[in-house]
Parts: sequence; C-alpha cells; structure tokens
Amino acid sequence: MVRLTREQEDLAQAAMATGRYGGTDEVNDAALRLLHARDEQRAAFIRSLDEARGESDATDYFEMDDVAAELDAIIDEEEAKQNARAPR
Repeated sequence: MVRLTREQEDLAQAAMATGRYGGTDEVNDAALRLLHARDEQRAAFIRSLDEARGESDATDYFEMDDVAAELDAIIDEEEAKQNARAPR
C-alpha cells in the first residue's frame, strides 16, 4: 500500500483527469518507472565520469585545478625573480 500526501493525490487526480491514466495505480506505476529511469541515467552518468577520470589518468590529462595551481606557482616564481632583479 502506498500512502500519498494531499498534494500527491491532487497530482494523481489531475493526471487521471487527462484520461491518460485509468487510476492511481497507473499513475504510481508511471511515477516509479520515471524514478527508475532517472536512477539508471544517474548511474550511467557516474559511470561515464569514472571512465573519463580513468582515461585522463591513463593518457596524462590533467584536472583544471591542478593546471591552475601549477600556473599560479610559475607566475609567482617569475614575479619573485623580477622583483629580485628590480633596482631598489
């Protein structure tokens, strides 16, 4: 047995009023199918992120934060060299 809040019941009634659903069981089935599909899509997305990370590790790609930190360090080092050479 599934218990619905008043808002959920109103949504189910509105869906049935369109004639697309024959009862709350059909509305619940549709909602559960959508939930399952969303969960499958999320899992597929997470898998694709994991695969991309693995590919980047295997092919010497770098994450943007690491590149930015390295560039900041290079800039800081060059600025320090220029400041050391500047007349006082």
